[in-house]
Amino acid sequence: MSPALINMLLGFVGAFFTFAFGGWTQLLILLCIAMAIDYITGVAAVIRTGSKLNSKIGFWGLTRKGLMLLVILLAHQIDQLIGTDVIKGGAMYFYLANELISITENYSRIGLPLPAKLREIIELVKKQAEDDEEAALRRRAEEDETTDTTGPDPEDAELEAVKYSVDEDILSQFGPRKDRRENQEAESQGPEQ
Repeated sequence: MSPALINMLLGFVGAFFTFAFGGWTQLLILLCIAMAIDYITGVAAVIRTGSKLNSKIGFWGLTRKGLMLLVILLAHQIDQLIGTDVIKGGAMYFYLANELISITENYSRIGLPLPAKLREIIELVKKQAEDDEEAALRRRAEEDETTDTTGPDPEDAELEAVKYSVDEDILSQFGPRKDRRENQEAESQGPEQ
């Protein structure tokens, strides 16, 4: 493969990831690393426990990680639509917490100790994911409370004004139906004497 083709492919992949995920943030990098470590430690745990490697389970593990990335892609696009970074960040923290929990489970199945400091960090990430989810729910509840559903919507009033204006224009040009019929009858009889 030529270097130009490789550069073009890498540029395409980079542009896609920037569009899809809003760039390579530190959180996204950490999530991808955690996904890779989770997969590797999962395979190591299967080998260590003497279980048989199963390609279907491995396939679904990779599929699950791909679907996580699709949810993050969707969350980023929703954030772009509403002008925030809250949903993507919350989804990434949620999946990062799940990956870290899975890694700790794999380490215990392998029989490797996990440093206490790392366990504390995992707890902090779990708490951050829960806080992000709670904050999003609170924000949504506040938005629902501040939305006045009892009064007329200004956009509806604007639309009604435009409709009224159009109706007035039509009436001024053609008049009501009764007047039009009278005018047509008068015109057919000829000029008034």
